[in-house]
Amino acid sequence: MKPPAAPVVRPTPSPLATSSTSQVDDSFRRWYAQAEDLANTGDYARALRYFQEAAIVCPGDVSVLVYQAVCYIHLGQPSQALQLSETILAIAPDHAQGWLFRGVALQRLGRYPEAYACFARVKPSEPG
Repeated sequence: MKPPAAPVVRPTPSPLATSSTSQVDDSFRRWYAQAEDLANTGDYARALRYFQEAAIVCPGDVSVLVYQAVCYIHLGQPSQALQLSETILAIAPDHAQGWLFRGVALQRLGRYPEAYACFARVKPSEPG
């Protein structure tokens, strides 16, 4: 007798990966893609504005919140990054980047013991 097959677990696709043709999805993709390009070139102030627009279109998207936190950290605004990371963790309590950027924000605010506790909660990605 064969053992039962393991269940197939698939991640929930991000709005960028779906092929929906709605105007909301298209608008989100445009704002997000432009913001990501700006962040990747180091233009964090403009990237932040574009990520904020994407968040208006899709307010619960965690990836947009993560990128906004990153922008705030690079712009020297750790208090805002901390607020966003707390929102991320309220939505997804085990989100590694939420804990990571919460830790970075706390470290920048000089709250080292709290930062180290956040870093300890980051689970390394599995290879592969």
